Amino acid sequence: MTFRKIIATTILATAIAWALVGCAAKEEAPAPVDAGKDADTAEQVGTAEQVDAAEHVAACRVAMQKLGGALKGRLQEAVAAGGLIEALEVCNVEAVPIAETISIEEGVIVGRTSLRVRNPRNAPDAWERATLEDFAARAGTVEDVGTLEAWTVTENEGEQRTFRYMRAIGTAPLCLSCHGEALTPEVTAKLAELYPADAATGFAAGDIRGAFTIVKSID
Repeated sequence: MTFRKIIATTILATAIAWALVGCAAKEEAPAPVDAGKDADTAEQVGTAEQVDAAEHVAACRVAMQKLGGALKGRLQEAVAAGGLIEALEVCNVEAVPIAETISIEEGVIVGRTSLRVRNPRNAPDAWERATLEDFAARAGTVEDVGTLEAWTVTENEGEQRTFRYMRAIGTAPLCLSCHGEALTPEVTAKLAELYPADAATGFAAGDIRGAFTIVKSID
């Protein structure tokens, strides 16, 4: 393989991997904090007290970026080895364990959710659904929907406080190979095999496909 072909293959694998990355205790929903507020001035939602959100938001962003980076690296390997179909298989088998490992390392629970999930285990709870709907309502007010984020604090019956964070995932053009309207027969067949209840297709570029979601204890 020539050097030029090697570079082209690497670029393609990276692009597809990033496209696939956006594809991995629950209380009643308090209203999400306005994502336009700075983390250090955000008001606590769900309890009467205030919380210094900056530290918790920063920790959640680190976990989110770590998950995205880990998935990207693993999917790059899969695309280079066997193309899009192998990457779908890797995502199906390894995305959850990768998220669980990062959750342990960072002391949070990190994952992904959507109003139209590919994997039923990623279905949103009440607060996540309300936040996703809020993201969708505000999508037209920002240039990049991937900048939309929200956070809140909840408290269970045992007075255990939890910090919750979400960051929207936008649909890039390359995401359409697995999430768009016109999928190849091979991809359609593989999705039917791996995800019989898949609802994560039919998106257009620029749509909000879902969000990273993180839960962090603050007590």
